Amino acid sequence: MKKLDLGRTLGILANIGVIAGIVFLGFELRQNNELLIAQSSYAQFNTERERRMVVIENANGISELLVKDLSGAALTEAETFRVNLFHNDTLDMFRWQFREFQEGRLPDDFIDLRTWHDVWDATPGLREQFQEDIPRLDPEFVRFVQKHVINR
Repeated sequence: MKKLDLGRTLGILANIGVIAGIVFLGFELRQNNELLIAQSSYAQFNTERERRMVVIENANGISELLVKDLSGAALTEAETFRVNLFHNDTLDMFRWQFREFQEGRLPDDFIDLRTWHDVWDATPGLREQFQEDIPRLDPEFVRFVQKHVINR
């Protein structure tokens, strides 16, 4: 049996350490990339939402407009615009939750379908907006809403 000299043994151990370090770095980079993607997605969602919130929160509150719309009273063009932005914002919130859930970045119990049902049932304009938006929406999201919200 040959004896390995100390220098060669240390060289082999050093190479094993380098390989282990590279593997560990690969795992860390993948995890970091997933986090950056999630942060980017949320930043995009938040930017769009903030843009609409300026319109929604300005002047009369959205709740008064929704009640007026539900009662069948005529809305001005500006009121209709704000109500439509509210519906777009709600759909975008649902889409964001669904997308993040699909990517595994939200816990299984994050999507509260009871809230989705309540909002859906109380807001006919949201249903109309969803129907109009179907061509531009992710087909998986459309199927999810149809199965778990519309046809529950």
